[in-house]
Amino acid sequence: MAIQRELWAEMIAEELRAKIDPLKMFAMDLSEYAQGTTIHVPVAGATTILKNNSSWPMSVNERNDTVVDITLNTYHWSPMRVTQADKVQLSYDKMASLYNSLNGGLGERLLVESLISMTHCTSTKYVFTTGAAYVAHAPGATGNRKGLTGKDLRAAAAILDKQKVPIADRYLVVDSIMFWQLVDDLSYNADRVDVINGLPSITTPLYGFTVVSVPQVVYFTATGVIRDYGDAGATTDYAAALAIQKSCAGFGMSEVATFVKEDDPTYQADIISGWVLHGAKYLRTNKEGVVPIIQAAAT
Repeated sequence: MAIQRELWAEMIAEELRAKIDPLKMFAMDLSEYAQGTTIHVPVAGATTILKNNSSWPMSVNERNDTVVDITLNTYHWSPMRVTQADKVQLSYDKMASLYNSLNGGLGERLLVESLISMTHCTSTKYVFTTGAAYVAHAPGATGNRKGLTGKDLRAAAAILDKQKVPIADRYLVVDSIMFWQLVDDLSYNADRVDVINGLPSITTPLYGFTVVSVPQVVYFTATGVIRDYGDAGATTDYAAALAIQKSCAGFGMSEVATFVKEDDPTYQADIISGWVLHGAKYLRTNKEGVVPIIQAAAT
């Protein structure tokens, strides 16, 4: 019984998209354009508005549009050997077990890498936390950090207001530890915390933000450098949450490609592997619409 390539591809695609479902809540899904190595997103330039013009003919200008490029990275999973015994015993549950072993944490990684790519550290466009002292939780970090508070969320909202991004579709994307810090600060009860897409969320918007908790968001070094996925981190690193207006961030993901080599004599088994293209970024050249809320050091 040969492995059904279509079934594998369907299962893989469903699994990956399920794990990055939270991404669709707070970012534009541009997957329909994920067909090459780059997604080009046009950004409209400014137009000139005159009041009570008295000079004729009026000056003719061109609007200077810009482009934001989302680079699509290729994520491969290593080839996996599927034995004859596996094929004989194959059922949907067995397929799911084999796939989970193959895929590992790819879906979660795509979510985290998306958040990293949407993040920046631009002067006047981020805020620091101001809450009580909590134990640092960034990888490798030691000491205490100030917790996330409603005050910090209001400060992020003020920056978005100043940037004139829409009030609708604003989200706070926060890791699970900072989420509960926020809950502590707001003295929320259980009736106001719900689970959405398997992740804790606050049921009512806070200062215009829908709050979504994910396992990991982004980490910063002490000098404001954004950590790459899997970095070991340092004792002085800081975790951060992201305040995002949905139209200001986007991601794209290709269809999943799977490869099956049946009855390979070298391995006396079938070999299966695959890849997917994925990328994300803020969608405004001036990085407006995405406000990092970075932990501050605490004693």
